[in-house]
Amino acid sequence: MERLLNHFLRAHAMAVSERTAARLADTVRAMRGLDGAILLGVTGSDATALIPRRVDVTLRELRSALEGRRGVA
Repeated sequence: MERLLNHFLRAHAMAVSERTAARLADTVRAMRGLDGAILLGVTGSDATALIPRRVDVTLRELRSALEGRRGVA
């Protein structure tokens, strides 16, 4: 979960809650056998302006973040 929090800050300049990160981690685990190109919408706060923000990320990106691999954005 900590990896997802750090990933969104680093790759998207967006803060997500611990609850959101935990739900995303559960979703990624549940979608284990599915195509990595599937897009998921994630809502958080812009890290600099502190306003709501939504980004689309691939399942592959989330898997990489959870595994600790860098360079995937």
